[in-house]
Amino acid sequence: MMDNFSHISGHKPQISALLSMLNRDTVPHGLVLAGAEHSGKATVARALAAALLGVSNDELSRHPDFIAMVPIVRDSGSKAYDLDDIRDALTRLGQSAVHGRTVAIFDDANVLSVAAQNALLKTLEEPAGKTVVILVVHELSAMLPTVLSRTVTIPFAPNLDRAVSSECLEDVKSLTSSSLVDRLKVAQSLGKRDVLDLDELLGALVGELERSGRATSKALDAVLKTRERIAGNGNSTIAFEQLALQLGKYE
Repeated sequence: MMDNFSHISGHKPQISALLSMLNRDTVPHGLVLAGAEHSGKATVARALAAALLGVSNDELSRHPDFIAMVPIVRDSGSKAYDLDDIRDALTRLGQSAVHGRTVAIFDDANVLSVAAQNALLKTLEEPAGKTVVILVVHELSAMLPTVLSRTVTIPFAPNLDRAVSSECLEDVKSLTSSSLVDRLKVAQSLGKRDVLDLDELLGALVGELERSGRATSKALDAVLKTRERIAGNGNSTIAFEQLALQLGKYE
């Protein structure tokens, strides 16, 4: 399995988390790889799919239990998925796999329509056999909360060329401060905000942890759990306070 990821540079905490799932055979039925475009998510997704199916990366496209979904590019340059293509893919996902497991990758899944996401939801709620659906997402805010609540999100650091707000950078600085008081103060402030770009914040936080050499699998898992708790309508203040406490353990 490690060989499938050996050609990928960077993303060590994300790959470590995925390898841990693979080794324990606890890969969830639904995964979301989320981050900026061209950050390597699709490459990681294909390596994971190949590892799940027990083949080399070069053999993946020819595997009978692999489904690769990509949106149609319109004349205007915009992208969209055809609902009939989604239904065909979901039909395949509901059938018995040739070799025991079916894996599907939906690239640019953030352009899936509400109808398409709702159609996908049934597969995520009642997966057939060892089905694994991997959603590669550039804009997590475009995904339905019901889809996110039934998947595990792996965040990728934002592209270094992407502008991150000064307020977000200040929040990240406070969350990674060595002072527990500072971490808890910003956690309480974040939890009470009416408007918060959660994906920008957590993406920037992953990036800061990577740059500072603190992006261990446990630290990444703490960020993931925060996203899951809030997406599942959990108490945001408590979720951020738990994150602040956990980040202090991984300094």
